[in-house]
Parts: sequence; C-alpha cells; structure tokens
Amino acid sequence: MTLVVDASAVAEILFGTEAGRRAAALLDGHELLAPQHLTAEVASVIRGWSLSRQITDEQVLRAFREFEALDVEQMPMMSLLPAVHALRHNISASDAMYVVLARAAQCSLLTLDARLAASAPDCALLP
Repeated sequence: MTLVVDASAVAEILFGTEAGRRAAALLDGHELLAPQHLTAEVASVIRGWSLSRQITDEQVLRAFREFEALDVEQMPMMSLLPAVHALRHNISASDAMYVVLARAAQCSLLTLDARLAASAPDCALLP
C-alpha cells in the first residue's frame, strides 16, 4: 500500500515528537511517496529548529540519516503542474503538490498540518 508523506509529518517523525509518534505508527507496511521538493522542505524545518536551538547538531545529523533510511520515493512533478495550479486558490503550490500526488497515486496524504488536511479532506490523513 502507498502513502504520500509531507514535510510536517516527516520532520516530526524524525524527532520522535508526540505527533511524530502518532504519524510513525501509520507508516508500517506502506511504500512512502512525496513530491521531489520534500528534501528541501525537511531540511528547512530542521534548519529552523537548529537555528532556534531546539535541537543539537548531533540530532540534526542523526535526523538526516534517519530521513534517508525512511526511503521516501520522491517523485518528479512536472506532469502534474496543471493540477497543482488548479488548486492555487485554496493552498500553496508546495502543499498542492502533496495533495495532487496523493490523488494521482490514489492514496492518502499523511500530514500534521491541520490547515492542509482541512483543504483536502478527500485524501488527507491527520493522525
């Protein structure tokens, strides 16, 4: 079974937060997919936490290793850009990529972003 994961879920999973543990419990047995910008978004979240001294450099490096081990297949999105654009009035382009990919793959989108989940009730899964 396939599951699209967004950066909000992945970052929290990597650091084992309460929300991340709830999300991680849903990963077992799923092939994980994400748009090709996932790495940049996860790195940005981790950078912010690092700069605000919420996490140490050791934790950052461990998270990067664990991120690689999650084995999320990052998908090219060029052919899906028209569908992403169609959602421009409801959600950002980067969030729309997750929604469009989940719809195209006919699977759920695991997110910890309540606003995104509310914008895509047909596919979003908010643990």
